[in-house]
Amino acid sequence: MNYQSIRGKLRQLEKRLWERICGQDHVIPRVMSLLERGELGLQPRERPKGSFLFLGPTGVGKTQITLEIAECLFGQQGAIRFDMSEFLHLDQVKSFVGEGKDRPGRLGIALENHSTGVLLFDEIEKAHPRIWDLFLQMLDAARITLGDHRQWDLSRFYIVCTTNIGSENLLRRTRLPFATLERTVLGQLRTHFRPELVARFDEKLVFCPLSYSVQRKIAHAALLAELARMGREGYHLGIGGSALEFIIRYGIHHSLGARPMKQAVLKYIGDAICADLRKGGNGCGYLVAAPSSERLIIVPEKPDSV
Repeated sequence: MNYQSIRGKLRQLEKRLWERICGQDHVIPRVMSLLERGELGLQPRERPKGSFLFLGPTGVGKTQITLEIAECLFGQQGAIRFDMSEFLHLDQVKSFVGEGKDRPGRLGIALENHSTGVLLFDEIEKAHPRIWDLFLQMLDAARITLGDHRQWDLSRFYIVCTTNIGSENLLRRTRLPFATLERTVLGQLRTHFRPELVARFDEKLVFCPLSYSVQRKIAHAALLAELARMGREGYHLGIGGSALEFIIRYGIHHSLGARPMKQAVLKYIGDAICADLRKGGNGCGYLVAAPSSERLIIVPEKPDSV
């Protein structure tokens, strides 16, 4: 084991999380603490390298932080992701766990192709309760026997589950401190899942909704990233004062958080470039919100700064 190499990789990951996961400052230190123990081999050998249960509304960074961890520690194919809403009904359970010889199921196929990485189970509350029982094996003994009777060792994996349980409490307008809301959400979690399942997760972390200042930060970062990409294509653009507010309006959703952001940035910047080219322009200038329509336009001179 090369301690310095592991610490270097973890420092790089921590820096990346602080840069890319906005508004969840209380989450990152606890995530990094467990990852350090996992990477240094300090977790019990009969358990996964680490297990997380991420709670909170859609679009606040639960899946994103998981994907960042997987890519930094295991490469671009490091995340093995399952949308658990696909396994809601009893007749769908077999497609997840397999059935008989030569029918390993979705999980078995994934484990055949990966010996380590991050197993991500999105929206676990939507899966059939029989699938929840599988997590007792996975989290406690780092082993699972699937429908084709093969047993798999999960001790070289991190396991991450996400859930929206209790999100309505977080999204409701209230002056209650976040710590109080956090306790309420965790209380709802324990009424939804069996206590022995909840107890097996190493970390249960509640993500908070995005404040307006965090929304601005996310929108600004998304704009800069897309403008850099467009610049490499020959379209050099700056941000006008109204463009940022426009992207916040269309890229942030009350119940979906920042999930629509990427698509909004792609659409409205792309549409603005297309419209400018149709008028005989070169797709360069400054982005501003059109005064009388729901779109961005390109102007040649720099308006008021952001």
